[in-house]
Parts: sequence; C-alpha cells; structure tokens
Amino acid sequence: MTLIAQISDVHFGAEDERAIAEAAACIEEAGPDMLVLCGDLTQRGKRSEFEAAATWLDQFDLPKLVVPGNHDTPMFNLAARAAEPFKRFKSLFSDLFDVAEAGEAIAVGLNTARGWQVRRNWAEGTVNLDDLDEAIIRAAESDATLKMIACHHPFHSLPGAPLRTRTRRGRRASDKVAASHVQVLLTGHVHTPSVTLRQRANGCYLAVSSGTLSVRLRAEPPSFNLVRLEDGNVSVDRCDMHSDGPKLSRMGEFEAHASACS
Repeated sequence: MTLIAQISDVHFGAEDERAIAEAAACIEEAGPDMLVLCGDLTQRGKRSEFEAAATWLDQFDLPKLVVPGNHDTPMFNLAARAAEPFKRFKSLFSDLFDVAEAGEAIAVGLNTARGWQVRRNWAEGTVNLDDLDEAIIRAAESDATLKMIACHHPFHSLPGAPLRTRTRRGRRASDKVAASHVQVLLTGHVHTPSVTLRQRANGCYLAVSSGTLSVRLRAEPPSFNLVRLEDGNVSVDRCDMHSDGPKLSRMGEFEAHASACS
C-alpha cells in the first residue's frame, strides 16, 4: 500500500491557522509515503510567506513534491513578475520541484502558472506541451505502479465547481496524458475537492483536485486529499476541517491499470 497526501492552496498570508494545524496532525497520523503540494503556497508571493510555507513543510519528514501556482509570483512587483516570476519560489523549493518517488508511486512536477500573460485573467493556467512531454517521459521511465503528474491548474473545469477555468492548451494536454502511462493528474487552484475520470478518445486518466487550507473558501470547508494505491486500486479520500474536528470521506475508487479505460 502507498499513501500520498495531496495539499493545495495553503496561501500563507491568508492561511487558516486552525486548518493547517489540524491538517498537519491528520497527515502525521495517516503516515503517508509522499506529500504533494499543488501550488499557491503563498497569497502575494512575499518572501515572508514563502518562508512560512517552508517552515510548515519542514515538519513532514518524507519525500515531497512542490509545484508553484499563480499566487506564487510577486503580486505587487510587476517588473519581477514579468522578468523572474518564480525567483522567490525557486530560492526555497527548487529542490522539491522535479520529482518525488516513494513506495509504488512517482509524482512529476509541471508548472502551469505564469507571472504574466497576454490575456485578461493572468491567473489562468497555461500548459507548455514540451514540458508536459518531458514530465510524461520522466514518469514512464519509473518502475512505479502509480504514475502521477502534479500541477496547479486543472486541464478542464471541474464538474460543479464554483470557479470555472480556462487552461490554455488544456485539451491537448489532456489527450497527451490520457494516451500515456500516467494514471493520475493532481491539481488545485479551484479550492474544491474533486475526482473525475477523464475519458478521452485515446485513453483516460484520473483528475484529482485538492481543496484549500486557507480562509479563501468557495462553498467547501478547508481540506486536503489522501490518495491511496492498494491491491491495484486507487482510492481518494478528502479530509475536511470542521469546527468539531476533521472528517474523512471517500470521493472515489478506480482501477490503477490501463484496462480501467475500456
């Protein structure tokens, strides 16, 4: 059995202090083999916020993968956001943005965030298809049973989520993942826990979105996910932080091998 804790959108600077403390206790109790943080570590991309995120993550002594989100660029420094948008992120997390492997699972990072874009909503995601190809190859080279890619933005809008997304090249990216050996795409951004089997003409993959541990809620309580590989099945639980304590609930269970798409 391999267990992965999936966290996203902690937004240090707007973090929910009770939620992050309870989430840390839940993660410690669950004893995952790997932790994946799917972007938006910070609220405004400040150095102090990145340092707070690094301190919080340091308590977890296990393999970690950390990818940036759109909030992890300097919000108020437009020149830096255009020239070196991820300089502060890289100064603390460059060693964690690549790949994490533990147990029977591998997770490869992909950056879908941009500091600046020629579009009205610069916070929307963009997939560099060459970077995605490299991530898929990196995952395929592993002997791990469960192959995952982690990024901040979902490739498609989530069913029923209050925030709709328009990720550039999302459909082509989705087709590439579906045709590959990668079974799971881990994302954040929408602050809504979700599990969707994405069926494409050339295959399928499991799209798993994590909620937020910040005060920036969208109709859902603060939460994170636990992704479990056991006996050839992938199950996903959400752990919600309620006023009377954390509550775990199953969101879905799926076969981990390719025949699950047939």
